[in-house]
Amino acid sequence: MKKRGVARAALCWISLSMTDLALADAQLTVDDYPVTLAFSGFVRADYGTGDRYSVADGEDRLGFTKSLLLLSATTQDIQAVLDVGGTGLSQTFGGSDIGIKDAFIVIGAGKTTGFTLSAGAQPLLFGLQPNGYPSDSSLQANIDYGADGAFAVSQQAGPSVIGVYEFTPQISVRFGVFDLAESNTGNSTTARSGSKIGDNNFVLLRGTHLGGTGMYGTLGFERIYVGLAGGPLGTQGGGPVGGTHIDDSKNIYSAGIGYQQGIVDARVEFIHLDAAIVNTQSSERYIRAHVAVNPVPLWTVYADYSNAHQLGATDYRIGGSWQLRKHLALTAEYSKDIFSSSNTVYNGDNLLDSGINPATGNNNPYGATPLANVESVDLRLTFTF
Repeated sequence: MKKRGVARAALCWISLSMTDLALADAQLTVDDYPVTLAFSGFVRADYGTGDRYSVADGEDRLGFTKSLLLLSATTQDIQAVLDVGGTGLSQTFGGSDIGIKDAFIVIGAGKTTGFTLSAGAQPLLFGLQPNGYPSDSSLQANIDYGADGAFAVSQQAGPSVIGVYEFTPQISVRFGVFDLAESNTGNSTTARSGSKIGDNNFVLLRGTHLGGTGMYGTLGFERIYVGLAGGPLGTQGGGPVGGTHIDDSKNIYSAGIGYQQGIVDARVEFIHLDAAIVNTQSSERYIRAHVAVNPVPLWTVYADYSNAHQLGATDYRIGGSWQLRKHLALTAEYSKDIFSSSNTVYNGDNLLDSGINPATGNNNPYGATPLANVESVDLRLTFTF
């Protein structure tokens, strides 16, 4: 991982069924065992314009937000997954980042019921609408994906051991442990005990087609290690970074419910985070809502709403997607982020001169004082294979 809760390597939430995603595969035999090799992926072309992007960059960006090549090898019920991806943008905050994003092994691959185990660098897939390396459900990230300096609950990933038990094809429990690098303790030079694999764990109950309907939902609990928190973490005038030593695991709770029937898919999730995780005076709460409608074949329109109470940020995304060809789609989106006077994370006393939020490690492209209304119009052309 990068900083706590920010995915350096992740896949979409269905990544444990890579064989189903692959559009091309090959069969061969190794030591008398049949092996299936498969690959799939996507390439994006992105353009955005608006005051979300800095004046120095011309208030726009061009490039690809993410592209991915996924490789998998399966023999019997063992599967190895490796994907290479990256980002290449013209803007200052975004830049280029290309490399291996996931590498893990699945034991029990292909099962519809029973126990499956995976180990390696992989997404945690925690919450109602988790994703990973591909990205959020909208072109601009929402609060639960780390927008506006928030903790990226829905995009956590990294070295982990994860088990999944499918009671039925509709009911499952996902649980696991993960580890954090020294830099994820909040202050690597003053951490006392550091993060251990036993300090970071989670469990998530997921259900689909509940009661024989289109209802689905999740209940989740996570413990994540925090080394340093509390404030002030820094001063705009260049004062030393300080804080309170936590050296303990703190809690995240998640509960979400959705309904998918016909052309409509609507869902809402509530996330509660301990104050030490996000470096706020009181516990933080995120609300995330999403609705998508397919009015006619090949067309989808959607709307996203997310809010972080302590952060004082509310995000809106409205967009639509058109499937131009079998493997080619065009998406257009208008997004707006509104910051209230209760915003504490962007307060100058809580930011370093570099514009980095010490609580999350995220770059802050807006500086110490955010714009009252940050908005943009974004376009994306996506080719999948």
